[in-house]
Amino acid sequence: MNKIQKLFKIIGTGFTKDQYYESMNMALKRLDNEYTMLHYPLYAKESDSFFQAQKNLTDYCISLLDPIKNKVILEIGCGNGVQALYINANYFPLMITGIDINNANIEIANKEKDRTNTQNVKFLAGNAQNLSHISSNSVDVLINIESAFHYPDKPAFLKEINRVLIPGGQYLIADILTNRVKKDGLMKFWGKSMVYHFWNKEQYEEEFLKSELVIHYSEDITHKVLKGWSNYRNWIPKIKREMFIQNVVYKIFYVINARLNIYFLKNRQQYLIYVGSKPDINNTVV
Repeated sequence: MNKIQKLFKIIGTGFTKDQYYESMNMALKRLDNEYTMLHYPLYAKESDSFFQAQKNLTDYCISLLDPIKNKVILEIGCGNGVQALYINANYFPLMITGIDINNANIEIANKEKDRTNTQNVKFLAGNAQNLSHISSNSVDVLINIESAFHYPDKPAFLKEINRVLIPGGQYLIADILTNRVKKDGLMKFWGKSMVYHFWNKEQYEEEFLKSELVIHYSEDITHKVLKGWSNYRNWIPKIKREMFIQNVVYKIFYVINARLNIYFLKNRQQYLIYVGSKPDINNTVV
């Protein structure tokens, strides 16, 4: 893809979900000279790069689970695979399977897997609401970070979590929730093209009650993520004279995305984590 095509991809990034993630992968690779994760940053210290702030969020989520060493992990909504490879390199699971509906993401994930010569991670294209590639009762830990807000049928997703987990297996869902009862104005129009299906907290907890899954812990980390985004000015690459126009476009892209995320988290959304398990009826105390 030449430079002009890349510029048009960035300029049109908000029109479809697939185009958005393609643009994000291009832009974030430019930011850190490598592919980074696709989720939000979590604040730890002012000097953190964007990629480090993303790692902070991953590390925090993993810290809420029982140790995952030698466990079979399933990451739903794995994006470009960078998070799965990071978890594998730092937490030593037995194996990780990453699933994403976007074929372009899976293509990048498999290239990154080959580049890092990783053997116990595999990436598959698939739908979170119908995990046909995954056997029942086969997964120790299921991780889903910033993907469920794209799912139109989240009850089906919760049923699939329950199906694929072993009895007693854990899940972690980190999702962006809406504070609104229904979509309005721009979000109603934009949400359709971007395949946004935000739930509010009440919807989530009602559906968990209907499911067989148990919630052990939940936390609103909106303020930590907002503080993470507050460093966005430190991440913008310096504009180089030989690529001036391209760098200006990327800078605008970074600023608009960061400021939109800050606005929505302050006014319309909240960031929640749910951690729980599939009940193990054989170990239930009577």
